[in-house]
Amino acid sequence: MAVFHSILVTDSQAETAANRSLWLDGELASFGYVPDSDAALAVLSVKVHRKPHDLTAHLRRIHHCYQQRHSAALYAAVLDLSIVLQGKGEALRRRMLNASRIRLEPRDFQILSALERHDPRQIGNRYSLLASGIQGRSDLLAPLATQSESNHDPLALANDFIEYSQLDQAMDVLEHAVGLYPQRGELQTALLELYRSTASRERFQTAWRTFNELAVPLVGDWQSVADYFDRQAS
Repeated sequence: MAVFHSILVTDSQAETAANRSLWLDGELASFGYVPDSDAALAVLSVKVHRKPHDLTAHLRRIHHCYQQRHSAALYAAVLDLSIVLQGKGEALRRRMLNASRIRLEPRDFQILSALERHDPRQIGNRYSLLASGIQGRSDLLAPLATQSESNHDPLALANDFIEYSQLDQAMDVLEHAVGLYPQRGELQTALLELYRSTASRERFQTAWRTFNELAVPLVGDWQSVADYFDRQAS
């Protein structure tokens, strides 16, 4: 049976760590996301929405949906890849579609198999990101081995969540990032602004206590935010 692999799909069950690194987003673990959680899917979807021409982001989203047997989200992920490719990567699209077949509803597979007969705006579901249309680019077809992939900055990821009013997820990202990058004061500043704007006093106090226990060097604003919450409570 076909499985996801570094050469897209293969009949071999052999899989090395290097192969897995293509399909799995290491930042999910770094930021503490459970692989089978809705939050993990949200992160992968935000990355596709933020950089729709990033082929690796599409493949990781498809792989995640396939592994979690999330049929509706998998349909949307393959549809979004198809839209952004705009016919320039039909061989790739077909291989991903065929590899996903056993996880897709029969009707969804039929639709994806004959996209030229459908208006993408009419066949998206609630997980679709690009069904309203987007211009494809031929450089998506560059060999995967030659694509450079920069680390996604946690501040940029948090800003993406804020843009979609997912403030709890933004705080999750920043809290994990402060522990990973204690030298970056701007991460703490952004986190403190979120605590204040969302009136998250208890969450602030828990984070302040935890960072002190871990000996994380904190910027001076933590005390001023503590004073702010004390004034609000009085």
